[in-house]
Amino acid sequence: MGILRTDSLKEGMILADDVKDMKGKLLLAKGQELEARHIRIFKIWGVTEVNVVGNVGNEENPEPDVSPERIEKIKEKTKPFFCHVDPDHPAIKEIFRLSVLFRSRNGVSELHKDIPAKQSGIPGDYPKLDVRQKILNTEIKLPEIPSIVFELNEVIVDPLASTDNIAQVVNKSPSLTALLLRIVNSPFYGFPSKIESISRAVTIIGTREISSLALGISMITNFQGIPKEILDMYSFLRHGLACGIMSRLLAAHKHMPQTEQLFVSGLLHDIGRLIVYKYFPGQAKNLLRVCRASNGLLYEAEDIYLGCRHTDIGKYLLREWRLPPALESNIFYHHNPSNAPDPISAAIVHLADIIVNGLGMGSSGEILVPPLDCEAWDRLGLSTSSFQVAIGQAIHQMVALESFLEG
Repeated sequence: MGILRTDSLKEGMILADDVKDMKGKLLLAKGQELEARHIRIFKIWGVTEVNVVGNVGNEENPEPDVSPERIEKIKEKTKPFFCHVDPDHPAIKEIFRLSVLFRSRNGVSELHKDIPAKQSGIPGDYPKLDVRQKILNTEIKLPEIPSIVFELNEVIVDPLASTDNIAQVVNKSPSLTALLLRIVNSPFYGFPSKIESISRAVTIIGTREISSLALGISMITNFQGIPKEILDMYSFLRHGLACGIMSRLLAAHKHMPQTEQLFVSGLLHDIGRLIVYKYFPGQAKNLLRVCRASNGLLYEAEDIYLGCRHTDIGKYLLREWRLPPALESNIFYHHNPSNAPDPISAAIVHLADIIVNGLGMGSSGEILVPPLDCEAWDRLGLSTSSFQVAIGQAIHQMVALESFLEG
């Protein structure tokens, strides 16, 4: 018998032990012969290694086949993205190393060729606006959350909610039903037979996970008509989804129970920016231009040019929509989690955002890596060795969902 990393598994190998996901759910019983779909499911559900029959030895997970010359070239191109963080911090060191490898394989560093050398200060020649005051004075009308979201919330918090309860809510929206069924029938979940009803999906996947997916999708699709020159919505969704997946994976590594809630927190962590982009497009253009010119952090410039940060707007929005306080807290404190009522959950979203920004997986407007809250990191108690596994799992899940971002 031998322990192999998931990336080293091959079809035809026989399992020596049951394979379970990080929550203890049985994925495949011992004695089964591995097929390609089994290996894909292991990766999707966060299985990092399995025990197989035979003397296979302990194989190392090989580094990507990238030349040292390319690694050095990409390393120099990646450094500007990390100009606001402490390069000697162990967590940042590992995130930087993995970002270089990822960018070397995927060419993400080519997306932003015009990052200038770091300058001190932010130019002050743009008009300033108090966005928060305009929202409080109801000078703009915030989008109303679909009634289905309130009903989903009621189902999520009701311990007696049944499969039929969630199915009845979701089925009120044909478009949401169709999208959820596409997702659950995608390689993201890897089920061998087609799932044709929301009731069946809930039975297999779980009430909370389906509700979380539906909740996040319903909220983000509420924002339409943002000018493309301000925001690439595909890139925004990609960044949010990657943060949601990464948050859920990091939470699972910590054996935290509310992984679905952290998925939604990661998915929606930058939702306040959509308000700025949609209702204040002129100010948004200036803000983005200022940050590109000064190589400044977007969320710091927001304070100066908007009178508040996107986290303030997101908190107000979620409170108006009467979403769970824990969700509101995770989103509001994702840049300073050590101040949060639940610093561990907020730190998960904070770390996920830093990792995803480092990898360059989409963008909500911020292309630089935000600083790490060192106090929150120490309290979190995660090992940097978990980053490579979590990133690998997140990439597999993102690939499985990529087509839904474009649709």
